[in-house]
Amino acid sequence: MSKRIGMLKNRLRNTKPHICVERAMLITEFYRQCSMDPPVIKRAKMLDYLLTNMTIYIADHELFPGNQAKEYRGVPVFPEFGANWILDSMEEFATRKIDPLAISEENKAKLTEALTAWKNQSFKELVDEKLSKEVLEAEKYGVLSVGSRTTSTGHVVPNYPKIFSLGLGGIIKQAKEKKAAITLVDHDSQRRVDFWDGIVIACEAAIKFAHRYAALAKEMAEKEADSVRKKELIRMSETCRWVPENPPRTTYEALQFFWFMHLIMQIETNGHSIGLGRFDQTMYPYYKKDKEAGIITHEECVEMIENLWIKITEIIKVRDSFDAQAFAGYPMWQNCVVGGVDAAGKDAVNEFSFCILDATEQVQTTQPTISFRYHDRVDTAFFRQALRMNQKGLATPAFFNDKLVIPLVLAKGATIKEARDWSIEGCVENYVTGKSDGRPVVGYINTVKLVEFVLNDGIDPVTGRQIGLKTGVLAEINNLQDFMNAYKKQMEYFTRIMCEAYNIVGACHVHMVPALLSSALVDNCIEAGKTLQEGGAKYNFSGSFITSLANAADSIAAISKLVFDEKKLTLEELVAALKNNFAGQENIRQLLLNKAPKFGNDDDYVDEIARQIVDIAVDEVEKYPDSRNGSYVLSVLSQSFNVMQGKSVGATPDGRFAYEALANNASPSTGRDVNGPTAAVNSVAKIDQFRPLIGSLLNMKYDPAIVKGEKGLDILGSLVKGYFDEYGEHIQINVVDEETLRDAQAHPEKHLNLMVRVAGYSAYFIELDRDVQEDVIRRTAH
Repeated sequence: MSKRIGMLKNRLRNTKPHICVERAMLITEFYRQCSMDPPVIKRAKMLDYLLTNMTIYIADHELFPGNQAKEYRGVPVFPEFGANWILDSMEEFATRKIDPLAISEENKAKLTEALTAWKNQSFKELVDEKLSKEVLEAEKYGVLSVGSRTTSTGHVVPNYPKIFSLGLGGIIKQAKEKKAAITLVDHDSQRRVDFWDGIVIACEAAIKFAHRYAALAKEMAEKEADSVRKKELIRMSETCRWVPENPPRTTYEALQFFWFMHLIMQIETNGHSIGLGRFDQTMYPYYKKDKEAGIITHEECVEMIENLWIKITEIIKVRDSFDAQAFAGYPMWQNCVVGGVDAAGKDAVNEFSFCILDATEQVQTTQPTISFRYHDRVDTAFFRQALRMNQKGLATPAFFNDKLVIPLVLAKGATIKEARDWSIEGCVENYVTGKSDGRPVVGYINTVKLVEFVLNDGIDPVTGRQIGLKTGVLAEINNLQDFMNAYKKQMEYFTRIMCEAYNIVGACHVHMVPALLSSALVDNCIEAGKTLQEGGAKYNFSGSFITSLANAADSIAAISKLVFDEKKLTLEELVAALKNNFAGQENIRQLLLNKAPKFGNDDDYVDEIARQIVDIAVDEVEKYPDSRNGSYVLSVLSQSFNVMQGKSVGATPDGRFAYEALANNASPSTGRDVNGPTAAVNSVAKIDQFRPLIGSLLNMKYDPAIVKGEKGLDILGSLVKGYFDEYGEHIQINVVDEETLRDAQAHPEKHLNLMVRVAGYSAYFIELDRDVQEDVIRRTAH
């Protein structure tokens, strides 16, 4: 790293995140103003009010101005999305072990005053009143979750090439032309007119925001004694005066344009998974032009990207204690895709692709998440560099398979050229870049909890409550088919109530919290005269997830093998042992552990059951249209939710003790994949990953001693290629030994920059909750 980047990185790592109250105070002031404006106008004016009145600054050494909060590493509060839970959590933020957020006594008082005005009146509280008792109870007891109640638009990628070609001035012109073309006004055309007016207000607000920085940079330049910094400040001023109103002309202007859009979308929506798209494809034309003109070098470009990566890592959000545990490590899933193929199907790797990997390798920030699009003709040097980064223990990039993902995107309705232009919105969720709204998390269904319900006729053995369906007493379950029929009924029920609940949430987004700038940046919204929340994007999907796949498959396989096939114990004996957490019955637990097949060992017996679980989940979720008449789609993914959900699950038939962490994502249960990495990936490939249309996340872990040198790169490359030949979608690799991780637990000050891959994101290991750290440590080291 350069001296500049070293100083910026040190400031990032040595400044603790803390709650900033300025946004909460400003938004409360704004909403106290009486208005009959329709929601789209009100939210656009709200954004204008925020961007006009929030404190701005330009920090020493940074190249790209634009701040999320009043103070450095401040985390803004969005009271319109939720007030009660923040008031209830005020005393916990600074002291909680997971993702703590400092807050001064003075700011507590100010925030309490602002939030009190919103008590029982914010989005979450109003929406919760509309959800059924059944779904709220299922959520409370760890069966499922219902997302998007404290956030608006996320899981979206703007169409940066198009936006850059127009500038926001061009987008404003488009909106005004659409409005001028309206000849007959009725309720529907007036709705669209209001939307276009909102687009103009939001885009003009973003331009004025940039101009504020232009004025500040000019003022600072006039006072700056250092000639180098003075020149940088003048460039900032000129750039912020030009973009985002106008199309960028240089690499620097394009990066600043991007940063303004990315930042303002965050300020507007409190969203997460706001992606960078195919950043190497977007930025390469500017880099190529600049390099040919002799106005930029590879090293200068890398430093710019490093500066930008630090800025992106500064973005975090306030989460309650539950979500902080479920998504540990302050993740924001700001995904940057590199590589892949172009519209003609040819390798798309370019010089800027290498700049991105070089910057990521040097600066070592947790954001953005880098996703590598692999195909059989990918540039070999580029692939080797990505593997080498994993080999060094950087836990990035993750690898994605063009061979599978392009068909997945085609199956979601894209043309072949669009499908080749896919990127990630979130962790592994694949969509057409700039034309899709993948919408924030629908919810997570805990598949092994459903196994518990089948064994207890719908009663939750942890609480004794009737939460699941009555699907039959044990005497009525005589074979695997009986069991799977009962399991399918449980999945049908919980999928239905989750989707019904999420449709209520989505419908409320339209009328309460539409996102105007975000809608301006995604294709088709302006043409259709609709916000993203109304379904304005060309492609609309809502992503739901299943968790604990390996636990469920292993549990059902144990029942099938040991109870139905070999009759080594009865269901009644098994349920009794589970109820007592195997107390005094270690012989039964050992039987379950050692005599039943385990997912992750290339064993068709259990792998087929895993496939059936995924098929059932896909069949159920795809039955329902979402609130925009889009489609529900599935991913096999848990984040670190597997640790939290495990705390609500008793002992299970796979031999797991009560309340232990569940298997992560689509990966085998911890320590149960004993036949090597090839067997593990073969099992995961057999779940038929053509069916979960937005992907299946696989974690792998290697001992560093096994993957040293060029031979080690060959091992890692063979794993990735072999898995992708079997049509796996995604794989991410931790190369780290237990000794290092244990030392980081004992001496965190020595391992400030140790990164690990948690799920669809990387995190600094020392910032993870102890339970999540243990989950990472216990993963099988091949």
